[in-house]
Amino acid sequence: MKSITFASGTLITGAAVAAALLDFVSKMSAATNAATVDIPVLEANGTISTHTLVLSSAIQFEVADADGASNPFDEDELFPVPEFPPVDMMVALVPPETASEDAANFNKAIADLDSILDQPEA
Repeated sequence: MKSITFASGTLITGAAVAAALLDFVSKMSAATNAATVDIPVLEANGTISTHTLVLSSAIQFEVADADGASNPFDEDELFPVPEFPPVDMMVALVPPETASEDAANFNKAIADLDSILDQPEA
């Protein structure tokens, strides 16, 4: 089992779920949008519940072995790997090769608007 630590707390889940989560988030690096995914989590009272995580390329978390977290049941059965949204459907914010040109075009458009707005009314 693995512990996943976010700024807001720690969740305990299966090793396969944690690996899939890491893989998914690492593939989101150029994505503009966030995605939600439901993962199975071991609660303090020993029950398994579902937590919905909001994931984006900006999320930061740590995955480590869960100290003292053991269960006599099959981990793969208790913690099935969720279905993640397809990463190839996510839209990239700005392709790196056009970022400078896009920024220059945007700055020119803003300067043009400022120039029009600064002119006196006829």
